[in-house]
Amino acid sequence: MALKDLTYFKERANFDGKKDIILILDCYNCSQKENNLYKSKKCINCFLHTLYKYRNRKFDYLSILWNETMINGTQFNLLLDYFKILKKIKRIYNKTEKNRNQKCKYREFKCKIFSKSSHLYKLNELEWMDPVYVYLNLLKRFSSRNKKNIKDSTCQKCYNFQETSENYILKILNNLRIIQRFKNFQADNKNHVSNYDFYGHFLSGNSYIVNKRQEYQNKNLDRDRKLINSYTTGKNNIFKVDIYENSAELEKNYKVSSFYKGELHEDYFNRIIKEIHKKIELAEFNQLISLENLIKLYKKEAIKILNSNYEFEKTVNKKIGLLAALKKLNLDKLFPLLIDDFIEEIFLDSPKDEIYLNHQMYGRCRTEIRFNLKEIERIKTFVRLYSGTRLDFMNPIIKFVIKNKFFYCRFSIDVEPIQINNFALDIRKLNKNILTIQDLLKNGTLDPLIAAFLYFNIIRRKNITVTGETDTGKTTLINALDLLTPKEFRKIYIENVTESLNEFEYGKHQLKYKVDSLEDSIIEKYSKSNQIKTLLHRTPDIIYLGEILTKEEALAMFHCLAAGLRGFQTIHSKDIDSLMNRFIYHFGIDKSCLNDLDLIILMKKDVMTRKIVGVFEICKTSETKNKLFNSIFKYNPESNKWLLTKSLYETNVILDVKRYENLSKGNFLLFIRFYYEIFLFLLKIKKIENFELIDFFHQISYYSQKSVGSLKHFWNNWKKNRSLNF
Repeated sequence: MALKDLTYFKERANFDGKKDIILILDCYNCSQKENNLYKSKKCINCFLHTLYKYRNRKFDYLSILWNETMINGTQFNLLLDYFKILKKIKRIYNKTEKNRNQKCKYREFKCKIFSKSSHLYKLNELEWMDPVYVYLNLLKRFSSRNKKNIKDSTCQKCYNFQETSENYILKILNNLRIIQRFKNFQADNKNHVSNYDFYGHFLSGNSYIVNKRQEYQNKNLDRDRKLINSYTTGKNNIFKVDIYENSAELEKNYKVSSFYKGELHEDYFNRIIKEIHKKIELAEFNQLISLENLIKLYKKEAIKILNSNYEFEKTVNKKIGLLAALKKLNLDKLFPLLIDDFIEEIFLDSPKDEIYLNHQMYGRCRTEIRFNLKEIERIKTFVRLYSGTRLDFMNPIIKFVIKNKFFYCRFSIDVEPIQINNFALDIRKLNKNILTIQDLLKNGTLDPLIAAFLYFNIIRRKNITVTGETDTGKTTLINALDLLTPKEFRKIYIENVTESLNEFEYGKHQLKYKVDSLEDSIIEKYSKSNQIKTLLHRTPDIIYLGEILTKEEALAMFHCLAAGLRGFQTIHSKDIDSLMNRFIYHFGIDKSCLNDLDLIILMKKDVMTRKIVGVFEICKTSETKNKLFNSIFKYNPESNKWLLTKSLYETNVILDVKRYENLSKGNFLLFIRFYYEIFLFLLKIKKIENFELIDFFHQISYYSQKSVGSLKHFWNNWKKNRSLNF
């Protein structure tokens, strides 16, 4: 515990333009450091002694470099409160010892008051620094007293003096917040806990106890865990992902590791990355640098160090260089999740918890990834820096989107006073794997007949509204339907957050607008509702409105529908009745305007799977006065099939088509039959590459517009040629 040269103060600018002073404990260079700070008596004593040494200095944070712990003033002030009264406690405590040494006529013999050894009387200087240890020591002294054998008046006086003095010390200690915290910790953890257990909890949050619990859980999980899939992510397969199924649990376990994990030289690579991390110097800039360029810069520096010290293949150098760069930027834990396109959303509910996520193939998955307080502060800084927004008591919520070549995500962070644990993180992935209509057929989102009916209406520019609760796959569905649109369509997109797909590479026409979000719509003329209204002057074939959030946006949408524009949009609701209530009562839409909605699709999520549970239309006849909508398709969970509840040729949307198109029932059924065969074929065969699939539907739409015969001829030839390849 040679503190000289191991502790120093450092200043950093905060977001209020002031300076934060940080007391640094540089444990890296300490010869007595332990791997686990919280299980080491020496390390805990060193920490307390350092804090005591600087008790009269003013500083805002205390940083322990060895395990990357950042302790704020709210925490260490509890210990400083104890140090303020330490002299008084020691004075009272020492009087009890002097009393026995000076006045006890039995001091040469075994003490009659204390039945246990005399070490309970003595505390060394380091032990005095620990308020919890002092408190526990006093409790031991109380329990070791033996009043029954006291008959001598001198012993009685000594006993009374001891009791009065120690009761007074206990009263002082019990009023301290640090002792109150310890007692609460003791109550929450029924088993006996030591002062070191408490400091582990106190310095790192509940994560210390959670980690101990997790160790126990992991031992059991290892016995009942089954590996169900493995895949790699990142350029040059830099990360490996393992998905495990747990016995008697719906949640899966998601484990990500670097490319060298499990290899013979794993420890060697770990040491190299740590060494490079220390050698890379932090760059200084006079302007904000994009995250992508920062990663590129530090990766380049890491590769320089690698080339001059080690002889690895070029590919290995790039991998290690990137890992070292990510570690330098404190993104090494989060980055693998951000670049995994199978992950849909990432959650962290509090600093005490582990990250969990929604996986495209396996639903809800747990991870063993957690952040310490220092890492959380860095995430906050990262978000504040790139969003340009405050994150504090006055502005406790940040939502912003970051897009680069690595990932495209919407970050949401909540802190006090609205977040009880002072930190919650939600990362919505916006560059998830593209799910085509073939993928949705294969994963059971819909069946070939529903796909056929929807496709018939898409190429005739009918409006489709997809509704459902959060995370039911609404946007995924409209993106898959959007890919089916004819190549020649002019499509205009208006979104708060860009969740539509980039279809330029597929030869489609896309004009995209990003409008102010719900929280940031300060300039009204740039609001989503106003931009929707301007669509009438931009000649779209299809409009893509994304999520309809507000009354103003709903009114603007119906304004466009009444003017003849058609497209795709999503809106949250529990079911179709709830959707009607939102439109009529919450948004003030007149019932007659609902007739402009062509098709409404209801989505539901069942644990892991997302499904269309119904396709609906608005009732337009006078016979159904009290009924607002009819079903066309309904999902039957018992048979796991969709039931056709109405003749497709008699649906309102097809009746509307027949007003302007010569569409006999025979021709309509032929179209539906060929489309059904197409989607059934796609369901059965292996996955087709996206480019080929989209080009195929470009041709389908072309021949569909020529004649049923042309479509039949093309389909039969394509199917025949395709079948030869399988």
